[in-house]
Amino acid sequence: MSDIKSYQRLLAVQALYENSINIRVIDLPFDELISHIIENADFKNKLDGVKLLLTKEIYNGVYFNLKKIDLILKKSLNNQDKIHSFDKLLLSIFRCAIYEITVKNQISKKILISEYLLISNHFFGNKEAALLNGVLDNLKEI
Repeated sequence: MSDIKSYQRLLAVQALYENSINIRVIDLPFDELISHIIENADFKNKLDGVKLLLTKEIYNGVYFNLKKIDLILKKSLNNQDKIHSFDKLLLSIFRCAIYEITVKNQISKKILISEYLLISNHFFGNKEAALLNGVLDNLKEI
């Protein structure tokens, strides 16, 4: 990852993940949550002075559209019950990608899939990346 928007997407994924695994984070203001994540990130110098508007937009967009996003994800899976067995980090990646592809819908689907595959590769191996690619490529909108 090399571009500021890519790092902001990664940060949004990490914020959603942190929110899903840490009950104490739920009540934290967004800026505090993001500051905590950036402090522990290996890319904090790359975000120095950046307003993180994209991060906030994705985070809030997923939060306010969660039911719709999860419904799209569920409809796009061959085995619809599989959503319950996803790793929480992988689920956070899916949710951010689906928000940007279907709800925000301002950037090419191919570009966004590529962005989120890079994020997936940051944390996972080929199996998860292949799953992510296949599902995002065949999203079933509601």
